[in-house]
Amino acid sequence: MKFDRRSPTARRDRSGELRKLQHRFTLRWVAGTTIGFLLVGGGWISQHVALATAARATTGSPAVTAAIADLGHAANVSSVVAVTVLVILAAFMFRPLDRTLRREGVWMEQVEREQRLDTLREKFGAELHEALEMAVDEDAIARVVARVFATAVPTNPAELLLADSSEAHLALGVAHPLAGSPGCGVGAPFECPAVRRATAQSFPTSAAINACPHLADRPGAPRSALCVPVAFMGRALGVLHLTGPDGEPAGREEIHRMDVLAYQVGAALGTFRAFSRAQLQASTDSLTGLLNRRSAEDQLLRRLAGGEQFAIVMADLDHFKLLNDTYGHQVGDRALRLFAETVRRSLRTEDIFARWGGEEFVIALPSSDRVAASATLDRTRLLLVEACARAETPSVTASFGVSDTTMSTDLDELLRLADEALLSAKSHGRDRIEHAGPPIAKKIGDDLEAAIRQS
Repeated sequence: MKFDRRSPTARRDRSGELRKLQHRFTLRWVAGTTIGFLLVGGGWISQHVALATAARATTGSPAVTAAIADLGHAANVSSVVAVTVLVILAAFMFRPLDRTLRREGVWMEQVEREQRLDTLREKFGAELHEALEMAVDEDAIARVVARVFATAVPTNPAELLLADSSEAHLALGVAHPLAGSPGCGVGAPFECPAVRRATAQSFPTSAAINACPHLADRPGAPRSALCVPVAFMGRALGVLHLTGPDGEPAGREEIHRMDVLAYQVGAALGTFRAFSRAQLQASTDSLTGLLNRRSAEDQLLRRLAGGEQFAIVMADLDHFKLLNDTYGHQVGDRALRLFAETVRRSLRTEDIFARWGGEEFVIALPSSDRVAASATLDRTRLLLVEACARAETPSVTASFGVSDTTMSTDLDELLRLADEALLSAKSHGRDRIEHAGPPIAKKIGDDLEAAIRQS
């Protein structure tokens, strides 16, 4: 019967059979040996009793006495021989049990050792999984990898090389916090043999003919190395690389831990990047890469709720329909991207810039009012002229309408005021900046207009 050594049920069954076998053989051996010794002892005693009786019955003849003595000696010799044969037979009978017990003892020790290793492996995997689950970004994942390096391979230089967003270039992502980085010079994922073969690669020495080229060409003394690919759903995300003394490759447990680390880090990184990409696609405009309307509204509402002061700009490309009709939609798309890139270069990192829809854009300038916003927009208009000249595209201009939070703290109202100012800029010749009037002035104007109509 074959047993699965990793099955707890199989181990219990095998242990029970071992105990039964030991008990059965012990009983038989003890019983047989006892009976044998009893028979030998009984025969020896009965022979000596018979000889003593015969000696007393004789008349003391020297010949008879000598014969009786010889018989006693022969009885002793035969008893010794019988005891020796009995011991040999007992030992021979016990040998199968002894061999079985030794073999099973070695097997049980091996199973217990593997069970302890399995327990440690499961604990390591569970702790690593929990740590990576709590990581909220790539920096947090990197800190987990650094902690694993420090505990799992405390004396080996180790590093995690990560691919960039194009997955075409590798760069150092994490270095061993204590032993440092081994300094692998591989530049692209598929230049690494471990990535190409999609499995861990162990190199006992960098002096070998079949050593990794990036290991063999490295300056310094020969060394051993282990490289483990980091992947997610078939996509190469990087490689784990560690080195050690020459001729001393990584052991089984080190390889196992690095395999587990590479697998779980790949899953965590891949999931995080996929989620980030999905979030980016959901919050940005695919043509220009700017925030889309929903994302911009969410950010503006949060800033208004926090009492932040800022200027709101509505921008619109002039004669955009004519540009599309004359040159085609591809030129129109290029004009939108050119405008977006030009404005983005003129803004600060804290400014909000979004494509509102079609050729309309919204800009929010924190800590600015309408006057400060106008200065920024004037610079943008000049940059746009220069950009069109460099790009050798049809001239593109834009009109701007500006409001700020001194006029209202309601987003819809601010956008309406900026849009009215934009319409005013369009009606006054385009390629210009118009400020929204104060709401109270507009109300007075409306009231005067209504009064004139009534009169």
